[in-house]
Amino acid sequence: RACGGAGVRSLWARLSRSACSPRSTYRSACATPSRTGRQWAAARATRCSLRAAAPSRPPLALVDSNQAAVVAVQAATAAALTPRATVWLRIVMPCHSRTTGVNYLRATLAAILLQLPPGDPLRALVDVLVVNTDAHPADNKAYADVRAELAGEPLVRFAQLDSRRYASLKPRNAATVMRRVKASVQQQTIDLAEIFAVADAALPRAELVMAAEDDWLLCPNGLLAILHLVRTASALDPHWIALRCSYGFNGIVLRAADLPSLVEHLAAHFVRRPPDHLVFEWFSGEWHAKQKLPGSANAAGRSYRTYRHNLFYHIGHISTLSQPSNRFTPRCYELLYDWLLPAETFKRDECPASDVWPCTPAPAAPSELAVGLFEPFSRVDFAMGLRDREGHVPAGAPDKARVLELTSRERRAGSAR
Repeated sequence: RACGGAGVRSLWARLSRSACSPRSTYRSACATPSRTGRQWAAARATRCSLRAAAPSRPPLALVDSNQAAVVAVQAATAAALTPRATVWLRIVMPCHSRTTGVNYLRATLAAILLQLPPGDPLRALVDVLVVNTDAHPADNKAYADVRAELAGEPLVRFAQLDSRRYASLKPRNAATVMRRVKASVQQQTIDLAEIFAVADAALPRAELVMAAEDDWLLCPNGLLAILHLVRTASALDPHWIALRCSYGFNGIVLRAADLPSLVEHLAAHFVRRPPDHLVFEWFSGEWHAKQKLPGSANAAGRSYRTYRHNLFYHIGHISTLSQPSNRFTPRCYELLYDWLLPAETFKRDECPASDVWPCTPAPAAPSELAVGLFEPFSRVDFAMGLRDREGHVPAGAPDKARVLELTSRERRAGSAR
């Protein structure tokens, strides 16, 4: 276009707003500027001279009223970057040699470390403690090999049961006790008591401890799901005692402060029941209630919660409990209902719109305040998107797709009238 056209006008407007030095683009495009172009050039020269004569602006300074807030933010940032004296979640993993020589530990630790890549914020919150239950480290080849492979990994620590606190405890013949608990299962319970005693003494201290077995793979995004489980359960009951997100003595989140009580219970009752049953009667208060023991149980006034989804996948084929090899193996994120006692499975009919059971808050829980504030507005229901004649949301089957439906409580109340 000609130099006085609309194209040059827009180009000149852009150039005049930028630096005042001549532009080769304009000189080459308008070697013989028109009258209108010359007027624009004169106006631009006047603007540049005024800009040069104007005093420079002082640098932007913070207002005094905001200085305290800035200092507080800087202090909080420095505190966040300072290494913590405690670990948020410590995964405690027993490891024992197997007659087949298969190395499950390598795959199990790899599934965890894949979710803790360099730069991930969870690396500052999570670590793993692997405890060898064999008499000597060399007797457990899988343990020795993986320890050598991960010698430079700071998130994985290895420990050996050298001095046993409960060395006097020995498995008894199943014929001499009232319950059918094999000697190998009794020894497993004794080992677990020893392992959690080691975890209780480990430094740095941990806030939470999760029991994990060396032949259960953590499901993809499992650590994020555990973080969600802890936050949701803490909103329902800040004093919860245990959270379950898998089967057996696996996927059980505990508070590190409760480990001495659990260790004492396992060591005192290893003959009666398998370890996963003992841990249930400990965090549910079942044993204390049946025996009518004096005082208060460790679980008094505290709830245990179950996650809706299974977060671990079992890859072991030989079980200490002599389970059949063709038994159904729950997959990742399936409903948590199999392989558990009835009182610790997820009750979808009671909590159709939640992923944590029980979904009711404990007395005086902070979430009651939040529920009271948001109750007049709306809530989110995970359901089939269908309603019965009374307007209730059906629970729905876990194998069917659920849709996200926003239901206004005022609208529901209005339709009921």
